[in-house]
Amino acid sequence: MGRTSKRKSAVLRADSMQKCKKFRAGIYARLSSDQDAMKKESIEVQIRIAQKFVEEFNEKEKGESIEIAGYYTDLGKTGSNFKRQGFSALMEDIKSGKINCVIVKDLSRFGRNYLEAGNYIEKIFPFLGVRFIAAADEYDTEKDHGSNSQMMFQIKNLINDLYAKDFSKKAKLQLKLRREEGSYVGGPPPYGYRVIMEGKIRKLIPDENTWPVVSQIYEEFIKEKSYAAVASELNRQKVNPPAVYKKTGNVYYAPVQFKEEYKAYIKWNESAVERILKSETYRGILVQGRTSVSERNEANRKILDADNWVVTEKAHKPLIDERTYGQVQKIRKEISEKRR
Repeated sequence: MGRTSKRKSAVLRADSMQKCKKFRAGIYARLSSDQDAMKKESIEVQIRIAQKFVEEFNEKEKGESIEIAGYYTDLGKTGSNFKRQGFSALMEDIKSGKINCVIVKDLSRFGRNYLEAGNYIEKIFPFLGVRFIAAADEYDTEKDHGSNSQMMFQIKNLINDLYAKDFSKKAKLQLKLRREEGSYVGGPPPYGYRVIMEGKIRKLIPDENTWPVVSQIYEEFIKEKSYAAVASELNRQKVNPPAVYKKTGNVYYAPVQFKEEYKAYIKWNESAVERILKSETYRGILVQGRTSVSERNEANRKILDADNWVVTEKAHKPLIDERTYGQVQKIRKEISEKRR
């Protein structure tokens, strides 16, 4: 009798283990580009909330368990579209079978595009056999099949979408006002300048390290009347091009101080020279708002008509005087006409 009893217990335990549904979860966290403060901590907070959810889930659920199989993050990415590196990596792991459950802090972290987020959660994930959980919203596709739960999900998703559109409009308006005030709202400053704050205005001032190189480029171009000749002279002197200077802080090539990717000297090309020679920034004029980005897709950048540009005269100290700038544009025009 004893042996039979033990055999039955073993069979029951085996049956119980087989019936336990196991999920391999990918925790996804995102922070918008509109939230600059404490970015890293905010991402970590989202992850901790998801981790705590998994811990509590595994303690109270008897027939199911969740194992965290990966972490996926997007820092400084809008929720208005799903073209994000971290999210793409998550989808690749879903397709390969590594992940069959997605956990986010809340629906807004997943995405703020009502239609696209709904498409993933209601169609794509179910088709791929993926469970979706928004921890703080207490939304779980494995459990929330009722009409009330579905309605709440759709309302929250719609609110997130409306928030994204409203924020986008306000952000664009604020950006326009800052440009009209003469504030430099671009990314890294143009070669030859650095950025300082004067009250609330982000202003360009000459970079003592590189403004002489800009001056040299203009003088050399007037003398040689050739983009290639200017680039050749800069390369002869081993002057680092703008992108390398921004990353290393070195005006001239110094292989000992460089990281692996910059051990070999990176040369200037004609395009880099031409960009500096045609930019009105060097005569003290700030031209901003040349392009626009759709709130639906930040990659969908389009060039605007000149009427929409914000032009600020005497926005900062010029590196090149009007006479020199005029000479250069005349030569550039002659070169352009010869190329036709």
